[in-house]
Amino acid sequence: MLRSRFFVAVFSLYFLLFLHCRLSAAGFAILEQSSAGLGRALAGMTAELEDPGALYFNPAAGAWHEQRSLMLGGHALLGDINFHERGSNRSGRQNKDISSLALVPNLYYVHPLSDGVTLNLGISATSGTSTKYRSNWQGRYFAQDTEVRVIEMSPSLSWRLNDEWALGAAFILQYADASMSQALAFGQDFNRAFDGQLKLKGDSWACGYSLGLLYAPLPGTRLGLSYRSKLSHDLSMKARLRVPKAVSQAFGGKTRLSEDADLALDLPSSVNFGIQQDLNEKLTLMFDLSWTKWSDMRKLKVKFDRALIPGVDASREEMKWQDNWRFALGGEYKLNEKWLLRSGMAYDRTPVRSKELRIAKLPDDNRLWLSFGAGYKLSENLQLDAAFTHLFFHKAQIRQEDAQGSRLQGNYTGYMNIYSMAINYKF
Repeated sequence: MLRSRFFVAVFSLYFLLFLHCRLSAAGFAILEQSSAGLGRALAGMTAELEDPGALYFNPAAGAWHEQRSLMLGGHALLGDINFHERGSNRSGRQNKDISSLALVPNLYYVHPLSDGVTLNLGISATSGTSTKYRSNWQGRYFAQDTEVRVIEMSPSLSWRLNDEWALGAAFILQYADASMSQALAFGQDFNRAFDGQLKLKGDSWACGYSLGLLYAPLPGTRLGLSYRSKLSHDLSMKARLRVPKAVSQAFGGKTRLSEDADLALDLPSSVNFGIQQDLNEKLTLMFDLSWTKWSDMRKLKVKFDRALIPGVDASREEMKWQDNWRFALGGEYKLNEKWLLRSGMAYDRTPVRSKELRIAKLPDDNRLWLSFGAGYKLSENLQLDAAFTHLFFHKAQIRQEDAQGSRLQGNYTGYMNIYSMAINYKF
């Protein structure tokens, strides 16, 4: 009875935290699903057998669990991303940091049904972005505030065929919500006194799946392969337009208008391969390679049910993203019966093709991961994992233009730190 009450209390507290913190997200793909994995820059996660957080990367990961396992994790993402103006043709204030603190929680649970068969559940934030600019900055006609948040629940089944092979499959249910705002110029000279504003907010649900394979051909050698399907969101948006009073006569004397709209958002499919190799009883080396079909993201298009501005029934920003690769290499060292030490690095290529196709709402670029972490065994069934990751961002150049002749030109620089902690309990 005491144990049941304890788990009810833990789950209740965790979901309260989850509902509160889901309002923040960082990065369009959120890979922070495991503190143990982050300690080695997520190297080897596709071939992981013990960490419940590996279910996100490979649904076959539960097959070697003999006890019920619960992982509760939390990750704090704190960045410093700055825009430096270099040739924009609209006046405005300079931005400093456009990022904000993001808290990413996740929960993974493994429940053995029989020898080699487990039923699993994952709940986590898996995609998102957040940029906040000054309302009167030089690029206000392209972006002011942008937030996209994606939460998913993924029940899965893992099945160990024999001592070497295991299969897994997961059903993915996602909830996405987005909000965006940008200024609109109603004055011919782009005087800020004649600026209006367009705000969009909406949400949607989408379904997908993932498949996984694990292979342990020799003692100490583990290989994993997984596929994650594309998920297509069609967000039902509410568009709100604020018009300056000086031009309100063109809108029937109204300064505030609203209309329904739709935003298509395709989250890409991906393929992951991982390997773990024990060199001896203490040291394990790990590698991961992932390919993501970001070419599914061709444009950011909002279609209005009825034109808010005469003759304008859609808003469109070309992106033409390309597929990308991520490489990760790391290791884990067993210091003694209680302590595990981890380290790793990764290189994540941006899907953005050029500065002309980079947009202020999603100013992504290549990044280098450098990670350190540790695991401490509190008892036979309880382990605490912690990690720190520093992301080095390349300088991201932008030259974005619109139909009215506005040009945003400059570059983004910055970094991000990820502080991660998780508790793993077997019972």
